[in-house]
Amino acid sequence: MERSKINNVVKLPLSSEEQLKARAANREQAPTPKSDKVLENAEKLQKISKYQTDYDFEIYRRLEQRFGYNQPRGGVIFGANDPFKLINTHTTCQQCLYAFEMDTYGRGCVHNCEYCYSKVELTSHKYWNEPFPMPRDITTVWKAFYTVFETDKKSKWREILEQRIPLRIGSGSDGFMHMDKKYRVTHELLKLLRFYNYPYIIVTRSDLVAYDEYLEVLDQDLASVQISIPSLNDRLNKLIEPGAPSSVRRLNAVKKLTDNGFWTTVRINPLFPIYPDGYYSDPNFDDAKRQLSFDYFSYDIIKAIAEHGGQSILVGFVRLAGQSINRMAESTGVDLRNFFNKDSKRHVTLYQYSEREITAYYEKIHRLCKEQGIEFTTCYIGNGESFFWKHQNLWDNKTDCCNAKGRVKGFSIDSRHIKYETRIKLSSIKSSPNDKIGIQTPLGNLSVTQLKEREETTGKSNAEKE
Repeated sequence: MERSKINNVVKLPLSSEEQLKARAANREQAPTPKSDKVLENAEKLQKISKYQTDYDFEIYRRLEQRFGYNQPRGGVIFGANDPFKLINTHTTCQQCLYAFEMDTYGRGCVHNCEYCYSKVELTSHKYWNEPFPMPRDITTVWKAFYTVFETDKKSKWREILEQRIPLRIGSGSDGFMHMDKKYRVTHELLKLLRFYNYPYIIVTRSDLVAYDEYLEVLDQDLASVQISIPSLNDRLNKLIEPGAPSSVRRLNAVKKLTDNGFWTTVRINPLFPIYPDGYYSDPNFDDAKRQLSFDYFSYDIIKAIAEHGGQSILVGFVRLAGQSINRMAESTGVDLRNFFNKDSKRHVTLYQYSEREITAYYEKIHRLCKEQGIEFTTCYIGNGESFFWKHQNLWDNKTDCCNAKGRVKGFSIDSRHIKYETRIKLSSIKSSPNDKIGIQTPLGNLSVTQLKEREETTGKSNAEKE
């Protein structure tokens, strides 16, 4: 085709030399108060702490300069001076074993999963990926560990850190997004945790955790790694988790981690249904609905995980906000509202499956795990506190739903051991306990009858609160 006949090319506006100079001046002349504070703190800590680092703290200044006088909403550094959160006072996760957590990035996630609860909340406040996730000030973490383990100074987190309650990395965002190859915040955190001999549990959808440079700073005695792989269907993965690596890459990461001696769990979480609610559990299931199916999760994934050396599987059934269902319908062409029963809303805006149907999926996956020699546990978060007790009879590790205790040397205690009055003091959420006896009940030796009693007690308490 002759050049003169090409008429569908959109010409990008070219900046003049004057415009480029003006932009550069804007970046150079704009004040950088946030990064100045980071560099000041880093300089102080380098002088007084036993931990020494070659981390490039200038990365924060370059990021702040990038936006010049037009800083993004919330600023270029995520979070306040306090890097940690304790979330097990919330009514939906008071039994969570790993509720002491932090994110190395915030206000977005490049994986941009359509079902993400953080995406729903932050989008409504116009914070999600505006324009991309921002890094946390890593000096706040360094300062907290320095204060507790190198001084006698007061720290709100001293009681938690001295007990070495494992730290969960990855909650509202993924710490192993590939942007960490540039900003290195998660990489530096792993070095800090190794230096202070502190246990941690990683939750990620990324294969970056298995890159050589990250394996070098991970510690087999401190790290429990959980990689989320909800599906082998990479066509749908690209639509539902558009920024996350393929399932092939994630499975290869599982194999590499396992081959290098790291305890690795695959999270099928969220576990999406294949058929409408009641397909397995309702004897009066509507035959007209049998033609409906969502070909995302498949039971073949259990064998694939086993073939890649997977040691443990953790499942947690999906619950969806209405906005998430709308987005998934737009991206996949499947409206999952047709899969839920009319009375399946747990709250005003959340949809979830019936207890009987969830149990049917769990029991089938549990059987397949047994056949493949893989350990099995469940995550109850989001489905109601009673679910914590409901499926413990299926756990291979009766003391730990995340299956790290007894598998990773550094895991001997968890967030359930934190007294409730301490939780209230440290958390911004001030809910009363759903089950005062249950949150103090040790795990591991409960009979089926006792588990049922706790399930019924907690379920009744939740119903009264709702």
